[in-house]
Amino acid sequence: MMKTVNPGSPVPLYHQIAEAIREQIEAGELAPGDALEPLREAARTWGVNLHTVRHAYTALARKGLVESRGARGTRVSTSTPSSRLSQTENRGRFIGRVVREAFDRHGLAPGALAQEISRHPVPEAQDRPVVHVVECSAWQCESHVREIEARFDVDAREWSLERDEEPPPGDIIATYFHYNDIRRRWPHRLREVRFVTIVPDPGIASRLPKNTLRVLVCERDEATAENVAADITTLLEPVGCAVEPVVSAEPELLIAETGDDSIVLLAPRVWASLDEPARMDHRVLEADYVIESGELNAIGVELGWVPVIAGTNV
Repeated sequence: MMKTVNPGSPVPLYHQIAEAIREQIEAGELAPGDALEPLREAARTWGVNLHTVRHAYTALARKGLVESRGARGTRVSTSTPSSRLSQTENRGRFIGRVVREAFDRHGLAPGALAQEISRHPVPEAQDRPVVHVVECSAWQCESHVREIEARFDVDAREWSLERDEEPPPGDIIATYFHYNDIRRRWPHRLREVRFVTIVPDPGIASRLPKNTLRVLVCERDEATAENVAADITTLLEPVGCAVEPVVSAEPELLIAETGDDSIVLLAPRVWASLDEPARMDHRVLEADYVIESGELNAIGVELGWVPVIAGTNV
């Protein structure tokens, strides 16, 4: 029986398919270990091309909902990601990202960063536009919050789907992957939401050490590792280093075995599971994803946001 997607929807077809499958998982219609339809069969079922189904399965794998098992196909993960984190865990992950960014971009060790922070008073509240950023976890929200505030003079605030309540009134930015989440939980807010596409951060190339000859893209399943590696290969083509997908349940061991001429690039969900000492290793970076630049610029124009740097072309 053919399932339906809506080609006229603002949500990409692969997101519609991924959301439908995720709803089946959450409803228990697909249990842990159950197999998804093979790619070609699913393409016929949904009436789309093979690439669209592959993209949908990859999106689900990035969220930890399914796992690719090679010739055995794609199955629902037997260990689903934790849906909620404590406030302490969220705070710890946020601080970890700040510490890592300070070290990567400015050479500030934690002690030096603490001294710099102590010299800066908490800024007074300003009358800036407020936008809430919705993602599945607080640490993903915080990443996009920093990204938006680096481009525009706005007050971007984290509002993860780990919260039970809806965001305060006002503008919202969310990824297409969460269209159905928001439609289901806050249907009356859809008109306030600007949905965006996320892509690998172009800044990854500039963060690679100059002696890097090889980049190992680490994920938990083969299909996602290969897709993220394909994204990174395109991004790093001007750099000229080799990019290889690697499947590993123990990224710390992979990092320890990696030579100084190589970098382990961890997909976001793998990075989130890493402890702080491992994140500080000079042989590891996060393959973070950012809002597509043109889409963010368009939102800035639509909402009348002021660029942080005068003369920025939005």
